[in-house]
Amino acid sequence: MSITDIADRLDMHKNSARFHLDSLVKAGYAERRSESTGHQGRPPMMYSGTQAAPSLSNLHLIELTEVLIETFVTPQADHLERAESAGALWGGKVESPTSTDPDGVIHELAGHMGKRGFVTTHEENELVFTRCPFRNIMSKEQLPVVCRLHQGMLDSYVADTDVDAGRIAVGPKQCRVAFDTSAEAVAS
Repeated sequence: MSITDIADRLDMHKNSARFHLDSLVKAGYAERRSESTGHQGRPPMMYSGTQAAPSLSNLHLIELTEVLIETFVTPQADHLERAESAGALWGGKVESPTSTDPDGVIHELAGHMGKRGFVTTHEENELVFTRCPFRNIMSKEQLPVVCRLHQGMLDSYVADTDVDAGRIAVGPKQCRVAFDTSAEAVAS
């Protein structure tokens, strides 16, 4: 997000936001980069959280998630498919995209994921998840279930758009999902 966006969201002056953001960058909790706008003048500085950024305690939600996965999902032979189906139900409850432009749909999806604790970068038709609120918290056995929940959510969110979500590529530190916006992919 830009300094202006952050200052507006937090209802503070841009100089105050800049001061605090610089401290977060120095501490390793945020990254700063300039983003070209294609216009003359200095490009705006954009900030995003890092994997090291602390979050408010959500221990009770994580424990609840683990218990529910352990009790109701993983004992089933088709647990990954069930998780993806549950994610699709979740994605159907998220506010539908307002944009009809594929790039706009992906941008809105990134915003929804940001509200849920993810930090993403949008690179062409791909979202890169640079921070996942579950990666360092869930057990190695349960993390694939959570990833499949997110796959179902992404698929459901873009279902009625001109965008098709690919499979989430889970990496050691980041995850990626490519989106196909070709007419052939969306029609299938």
